[in-house]
Amino acid sequence: MNIFHIVAWLIQAYIYLVMLPMALLSWFRIQPARPWAKVQIFLYHATEPVLRPVRRIIRPMGGLDISFLVVILVAQFVLVPLLER
Repeated sequence: MNIFHIVAWLIQAYIYLVMLPMALLSWFRIQPARPWAKVQIFLYHATEPVLRPVRRIIRPMGGLDISFLVVILVAQFVLVPLLER
């Protein structure tokens, strides 16, 4: 296993363990006093540095933010196959 396989694995882990849970939790309004609020805040801080540059290029359309989808698609269909060579 070389460094590129490790980077590809880390990208996939980030998508499945951070990006997707944040996308799912963003659909719900969580009260600040609930334990899930801390999880949501952590996930927000973990995803925002990746999503912010994409949001500058692709603005939310009609209240729909597709930056999650763009980042996941680019990672899964471009980065990971290139790194796994």
